[in-house]
Amino acid sequence: MATVKCPACAFQNPNDATNCEKCKQALPRVAFRNSPPPKAAAPQPSANDALQFSRGQVVNNRYTVLGIIGRGGMGCIYKVHDNVLGEDLALKTLLPQFTSEKMVVDRFLNEARITRKLTHPNIVRVHDIGTAGRGIFISMEYVEGESLRGMLQKLPKGQRLPLQQTLYIIDQLCVALEYAHRYTVHRDIKPENVMITPDNQIKLMDFGISKLMDNRFSTSASVVMGTPFYMSPEQYKNTRDVDARADIYSVGIMLYELLTGSVPTGVPKPVSEAFKDVPPVMDDLLKQCIDPDREKRFSNATEMRKALAPVIELLKQGKDLTKIKTQQIYQTKKQPIVPTHLWAAIGIVLALALTGAALWALELQNRSYADNAASPVPGFLSRGRSGLDELKPLAERMRASAAALSEKNSLQQKWLEDSGTLWTQAQSMARNDPAAAQKIGLSALQHLLAVLLHPDNMVLMPAGTVQIDGTSTFVPGFLIDRREVSISDFTAFCQQVPGGWPVPDELGSGLENWSDHPVSCVSWFDAQAYAAWKGRFLPTRAQWTRAAYGDNDGSQFFPWGNDWKAGVANVQTGQSAPVESFPEDLSWSGCYDLAGNLSEWLRPDPAAAQPPDFGVLMPICGGNFNRQRLLYESDVRPFESRSPDQGFRCVMELPWTKEAIESEIAHIH
Repeated sequence: MATVKCPACAFQNPNDATNCEKCKQALPRVAFRNSPPPKAAAPQPSANDALQFSRGQVVNNRYTVLGIIGRGGMGCIYKVHDNVLGEDLALKTLLPQFTSEKMVVDRFLNEARITRKLTHPNIVRVHDIGTAGRGIFISMEYVEGESLRGMLQKLPKGQRLPLQQTLYIIDQLCVALEYAHRYTVHRDIKPENVMITPDNQIKLMDFGISKLMDNRFSTSASVVMGTPFYMSPEQYKNTRDVDARADIYSVGIMLYELLTGSVPTGVPKPVSEAFKDVPPVMDDLLKQCIDPDREKRFSNATEMRKALAPVIELLKQGKDLTKIKTQQIYQTKKQPIVPTHLWAAIGIVLALALTGAALWALELQNRSYADNAASPVPGFLSRGRSGLDELKPLAERMRASAAALSEKNSLQQKWLEDSGTLWTQAQSMARNDPAAAQKIGLSALQHLLAVLLHPDNMVLMPAGTVQIDGTSTFVPGFLIDRREVSISDFTAFCQQVPGGWPVPDELGSGLENWSDHPVSCVSWFDAQAYAAWKGRFLPTRAQWTRAAYGDNDGSQFFPWGNDWKAGVANVQTGQSAPVESFPEDLSWSGCYDLAGNLSEWLRPDPAAAQPPDFGVLMPICGGNFNRQRLLYESDVRPFESRSPDQGFRCVMELPWTKEAIESEIAHIH
C-alpha cells in the first residue's frame, strides 16, 4: 500500500490521510489515476533558479522534498520521498538556465540513460528522468554516507587512510568497473564520484560523460571531457579513443592520492621511497595502473583485482608488507584466479555482479561455451585417435585428482565412474567419427570437473541434445540445482550480500514460518542477483528442458511417465509446499518439482545485447500450484513481475574446450 511521508516529521501516513497522524501537519496529496491526468498548465519560471525546490514541496505529484543534499554550479541534489514507491530517493536537478545548452543537457541525460542500464550494488542506481517547470531532474538511489573526497577532507593534515581501507576502496571500485565495463567506460572516476556508506559499502556514481562500448554514433568532435588530474593521456588526445584502461588509469591516480595525500605531478618517484609506511609492492601496482602507455597497464579491472588480492590477504593476516619484497608476496600463495561463472562457487568474491543486468553481461561472455560446442571439429581431433591422445594427459591428471578426494558422495562417485565409461566410448569412436568422439571425450572431462567442484545440492546434466519447438539442440554439460531456491536460501543472500538486498514484502511471515518453501514473489532481477551471488546463472530454456526431458523427444509428459497421477506433484493446490516434499516429482536428472510447486524464471537464449527494460517479457517454465498439470509448458512474464507462483533455480555452466577446462583446473588447484 502506498503511503505519504510527512515533510515535517517523516512519519509514514496512510495514503488517504489529510493530516499527519503524528504531528498533525497537512500532508501533500498524491492521486492515483486510472485515466491520463489532465493537461498541466504551462510551466512558470521559478522565482529562484539557484534553488528550484523547497522543503515540503511535492514535485510532479510524486516526490516530497525532504531537504537539499548538495549544490553545484549547474544544479542541486535533493533528498525526496517517492510517495508512489514509498522510499527515499535522491533527485538530481539541472538548473533551468542550462537547459538550452545542448552539451550540458546531453551529458546530464546521458548519465540517466547509461546508469539506468547498470544495476549493481557498487553503482548508484538511476530510476527515472523527469521535468519540473523549466528544469530537468533524474531520480536515483539515495545513498547514506559521504563522498571519498569528503572523507579525505576530514582527515587531519598529513594523515592518510590505513592501507587496508585504501585497498578495500580500490578493490570494491574495481568490482563496480568489472561490471560497468561490459557496457560503458566511465571516463570521470575521481574521489568526488565515489560514495562510502556508513557500513563501508563503496558506490560509484556520475556516468554523465560515459562512453558506451562500441557506440558508433558518438560525437565526431574530439571534445576533451573528464577531470584533468585523473584523465589518461589518451583521453586528452582523443576522448573517443578510450577503453577500460582509461578508467584503470584514473583508479591508479586515486590510489596514488590515497597513499600519498596528493595526485602525482611530473615524474613521481616510487611512493615507497617517499612514504616508508607504504610497502614496495604498491610501486609495481601503481606502475601498471598509470603507465602512459595503455598497453602496459592492467587491461581491465579483473586483472587489477587479481594483483590486489594477495596484498589484501596478507594485510588481513596482519603481515608487515614493508618488510616483504614484491616477488615474495606473489610467491607466498598462488592466488586462485577464478572464472566469472565460478567465483562465488569457490568462495572468492561475494560482491560481483549481484544483479540481473550484471549476470546478463556475464551470460554474453560465457556464450562461447555453447558456441564452441556447435563449432566444427578442431583440427587436432579431426586426425582421429591422436586428438584424444592430446586430451589424455589432462584426463589422467583430472582423474587422479578426482580419485584422490578423501570424501566423495554417491553422486561424485557416479560421475567419476561415468567419466571412465565415456572416455572408453570416445576412444572406440575416435578414428571413425572424430566429431562424436570430441563431444564424448569433452563430456568425460566435464564429469571429472563436476567431481572436483562438487557444489552442494547440484546435479550434473551431461552434454546431449534436447528438442526445443521441434528442433534438436545440442546442450553442453552443466550443473543444476536439484531443488528450487528456498526462502531460507534467499533470505541468507539478502542478509549476507554486501550492502544487503531487499526481501520481497509479499513474503511476510513466510520468512520464519515457511523457510523451507521455495522463494516466490521474486522478480527476474531478484533471481539474477541471487544467481550471480552464488556464481551461477538462471537456466536457459534448453538447459531447463534438458533437465526435465533428458535425451528423449518429450513423449514422456511427466517425470513418472505419460499418465497423470493425482497427488504426486504440487499442482492446483493453491499454495506452495516445502522443497523436495513430493518425492515422485523427480526428473531423470535428479531435479525435484519441475512438474509442480513453482514455475521458474529462465534467461533468454540467445541473450539480447542489452539488459531488459521495463515491460520486457522473460521466459518461465514448469508447473506450479495454481496451474493444471502441464509440466513442459513454457510461458513469458514481465521481468519485473512478482508472482506468488513463480520462483527459480540456478545452473553452473562448465567449460567446453580443452583450453578452458585446463584453465579451470589450474584455478581449482
